[in-house]
Amino acid sequence: MKPIHWIMALALGAVAACGPRQAQPLSAFHGRLDDWTQEILADSPELASQASVAEEAAGGRYDDRLDDRSALAVEARRGAALRRLAELRALDASDLGAEDRLSYDVLTQQFEASANAARFDYGVFTPLGGVAPYVLNQLDSAFITLPSFLDERHPVRTPADAEAYLRRLRAAADAIDRETERARSDAGNGVRPPGFIIDATYAMLQDVLRQPALAQPYVVSFRRKLDQLAAAETDPAARAAIERRNLAYVARAEAIVRDHVLPAHARAAAFLRADRANADDAPSVARLPDGAAFYAAALRIETTTTLTPAQIHRIGRERVAALNTQLDIALRRIGLTAGTVGERLRQMTADPQYAYPDTDEGRAQLIADVEARVNRMLERAPQWFGRLPSAPLEVRRVPAFAEAGSPGAYYAPPSIDGRTPGIYYINLRDLGEMTRIDLPTQDYHEAVPGHHFQTALAQEIPDAPLLRRLMAFNAYSEGWGLYAEELADELGFYDGDPIGRIGYLRWQLWRAARLVVDTGLHAQDWSRQQAIDYLLQVTGDAPGVVATEVDRYIVWPGQACGYELGRREIARLREIARNELGPDFDLRGFHDAVLLRGEVPLPVLERLVREWIPRQRASGRTG
Repeated sequence: MKPIHWIMALALGAVAACGPRQAQPLSAFHGRLDDWTQEILADSPELASQASVAEEAAGGRYDDRLDDRSALAVEARRGAALRRLAELRALDASDLGAEDRLSYDVLTQQFEASANAARFDYGVFTPLGGVAPYVLNQLDSAFITLPSFLDERHPVRTPADAEAYLRRLRAAADAIDRETERARSDAGNGVRPPGFIIDATYAMLQDVLRQPALAQPYVVSFRRKLDQLAAAETDPAARAAIERRNLAYVARAEAIVRDHVLPAHARAAAFLRADRANADDAPSVARLPDGAAFYAAALRIETTTTLTPAQIHRIGRERVAALNTQLDIALRRIGLTAGTVGERLRQMTADPQYAYPDTDEGRAQLIADVEARVNRMLERAPQWFGRLPSAPLEVRRVPAFAEAGSPGAYYAPPSIDGRTPGIYYINLRDLGEMTRIDLPTQDYHEAVPGHHFQTALAQEIPDAPLLRRLMAFNAYSEGWGLYAEELADELGFYDGDPIGRIGYLRWQLWRAARLVVDTGLHAQDWSRQQAIDYLLQVTGDAPGVVATEVDRYIVWPGQACGYELGRREIARLREIARNELGPDFDLRGFHDAVLLRGEVPLPVLERLVREWIPRQRASGRTG
């Protein structure tokens, strides 16, 4: 997940007043790219670790630091967003070659959207310009994300790695405190989450505080990595020495968590408890200062379009109606004829024959089934993709400490250096929420040919600038994930599995309903309960799943709209290409055209596909 925030100012006006632009050599653009890349990585050690970039690319060592979450640092990021747009606009792009022009166009749209969001002086603003309104929430605050980050992205292979881990562990307390300070400041300006979000966040903090320091994920993960170091040593005397050193490391980690990290959690919880009485239950960001504009800025970032909330709401309503027609037919084929589509889907969801046993054995069987589906898709994928990612993929369960606030599944990309695989995480908190109905489609979206193909292939583009490989565009990536679900259906992966195909149609229905609910919450004054009731009625899904999803849309406005709008655009472009190329249309070529230039805004994707069409036509005629 992405956090988010930044501010508008004099920089844009200064550029407009500069007069005619001077022609600059090609190296000026490359120099700016290098400067921006190093600046962003230096500002975000966590991003550098996620990507495992070389130290020189990040401006020096970063593995012993975390992102600075102070108000001063966030304000600096807002100012940097404005400055980078000004610097980009000051460049002469007229003589750029094709690849540099692509980078320039991608950066222009990203920098403009970030600068547009930078004028809001509350909430979250990430180094690459994402926005969200609430610093402390149940989804992606530091106390939730940092344990997973250190577990997944901080290797411990040497004593130096262990010392760096301990420094980062100490910095985790500061990160939580800085977020609490910003949340307190925002609350003083009338910006606080709805009361039910505060309640959920407070409960998660309390869950952490109930566990002793030695049982905290930070310490458990650190000890596991240290034990692996000792186990790799074959000499008994050397292993004994390593084990003694490891005991000292664990004791230091325990002391840091006990004396610094847990007290920071307690301070965050105390603030939320004290501020709870000031909160109401209105979920819309429109109630915040300049909230309607904030939502528009968030939609622009998350969808890379200029569609209005009203337009998005209408698109969602129309898509829901069309999918209801398809689902009605599919449900009748398995004998479910009575009631609305949502009622029949609810009946299926509650049917125990589609559930995995809520046991260790059931969880193991679920993971095994997922791995089998992923492997089947990987075996057949060369028929539909010209290039496959070289990065491996692993299937893992969401860590227990993060299950409560996490979605049903998500994908973590591989590191650029190849040391860390792509990881498909599945939330096993309640197997009643993870049925055989929906699971296959989730696999195709999160793993293959969805996010793993899309993300890993982008990272492996040899000639793309590092900054482009670090950038993410929600509508492109989630649109591709949703398109991948549709592709699996087209290619016959649900043949003989009518239950799985109903699950696929319900996933499509979910993404259409998100357009309705997200805009309903933030632009049409819907209540939380109204959103929950609508989704229960439309999707028939489990109440726990629905409530978690609605709370996600409330704290991350606009993000949920990227899925269907992105899928819609990819499907539209494929239809354009198919109509123009006729017998020369090649599905593998189309997928390569979409995937092999990295993540891009949707308008840039359209240009890439339209440029591919004549090349493919020429290739078809000479082939």
